[in-house]
Amino acid sequence: MNRKPNTIVICSDEHHFRYTGYAGHPYVKTPNLDALAREGTVFNNAFCNSPVCTPSRMSFITGKYVSQIGSWFIGVPLNDQEPTWASRLSQAGIKTTMLGKMDFCGAYQSGGFDEYRIIERRGAFEPYPRISPLGSRTKGYIRSDKLAHVLNAGIRKPLYTNGSDGHNDALGFYDHDRMVTQWALEYLENAHCQSEDQPWTLYLGYLMPHWPYTCPEKYFNMYYPDQIEMPFDCELPVNPRLHPAIQEFQRACNLKDITDDQIRKVLAAYCGLITAMDDMLGQVFAKLKELGMYDNVNIIYTSDHGDSCFEHGLLFKQCAYNGSCAVPLIVKGPDFQQRRAVDTPVSLVDLYPTILDFWGLKAETDRPGRSWVPLLKGETDYGMNYVFAEYHGNFFRNDWYMIVRGDYKYVYYINQQPSLFNVKEDPQELHDLAHLPKYQELLDEFEALLRTIVDPEAVSWQSKADLGLIGKNGEDYTQTLTFDRLREGYQSGWFEFQPEFVQYHQYLEEY
Repeated sequence: MNRKPNTIVICSDEHHFRYTGYAGHPYVKTPNLDALAREGTVFNNAFCNSPVCTPSRMSFITGKYVSQIGSWFIGVPLNDQEPTWASRLSQAGIKTTMLGKMDFCGAYQSGGFDEYRIIERRGAFEPYPRISPLGSRTKGYIRSDKLAHVLNAGIRKPLYTNGSDGHNDALGFYDHDRMVTQWALEYLENAHCQSEDQPWTLYLGYLMPHWPYTCPEKYFNMYYPDQIEMPFDCELPVNPRLHPAIQEFQRACNLKDITDDQIRKVLAAYCGLITAMDDMLGQVFAKLKELGMYDNVNIIYTSDHGDSCFEHGLLFKQCAYNGSCAVPLIVKGPDFQQRRAVDTPVSLVDLYPTILDFWGLKAETDRPGRSWVPLLKGETDYGMNYVFAEYHGNFFRNDWYMIVRGDYKYVYYINQQPSLFNVKEDPQELHDLAHLPKYQELLDEFEALLRTIVDPEAVSWQSKADLGLIGKNGEDYTQTLTFDRLREGYQSGWFEFQPEFVQYHQYLEEY
């Protein structure tokens, strides 16, 4: 029987695009991803469409931008009437299975997959209580837990298991991924995978190398302490070269007073988590080879977003810098070129039409993405000339929108000045060009393009209303206020009866 190759989609969590051997990282060990890269196509300029878990994944499973589906932030559920590539494949008779993290929320846990196995069901997002506006604000500004992830970085403590399956009730990320790997091995050994009569697509959702930055001693000791180099432009607690919106985010991460040694410890653990995940992927690839399936299956590896890894003095995600928005992307398949590198900018919203294209299906016309198949077969144009991303969570007071086109990256901040980088000449994004008069025409062109994609102010208003950050009549409950007005609120006693008031007072005094 002659049919399309089966497909495996692998998505890690928070994997910086440069932290792989094939991308030229000086010491991180990823032999299995490196082998996959040699046997497939590497996309050097791949981006997520929102640098936070739930929005990114809901975007690439539906093939729509976050602003089209309203999955604004972590825990915001996807409409169960929204087609996903899983539901489209299932309707076409292709068995779809999800193992591990996808971040579906609320009642719609299946996301259109025929079967799924997840560690824990996730509840839907609940809007911030409007009687406690300060509580909403402090969730975005005071992040002591973030500091704890830095201070506690290093070797994870062993977990005691409650049975033979190797995990316990308080499942760590490493243990979660061990279970996903075991499920994947069992799935591949299942009879239906060997059947010529049942085509299938498998999704594997890993949690590593997402914070907290702790990993098994075996992997941590591969990197710590003397191999770790300090990241570029790492200035704390506030980097004066950053855009004002990014400076506020840097303050919100609460990473003041940390040492270079602590930073190196975080990065050592981060590298260890990547290598641990790579080892697990190696088990999956070895099983495919053992079963004689490896050379006849399409494999996609990517991540939902990156991690700033202290570049620019930042950690975690949420920013429009490449460390946060760019993602690793490898595609391998029997019908595609090997040892190919593609520099064309692409984004994860393209995953929907690409997977459908693998199976000879067409995406709906209301999906903005385009299939990568032409690029995988050696062409240089696939029908898109820009990449779009957006962020609507409460780590920024004002939303931002990003476009990458040609050599430039443009970032539009609501109620603030934009940013512009020549990412070809300045890949570390150190020199913001937006203030230079000679770039005004280009800035105008980018803003005009942005407004053909979204109405940024209207979308931001809707996102804040849906998240419970503003009232239906425009009452301002959180980050939409300027920082000066937050100070005014404190001084005039707006929030004196809020339990977080003392902590917030301390924060304002420090900054």
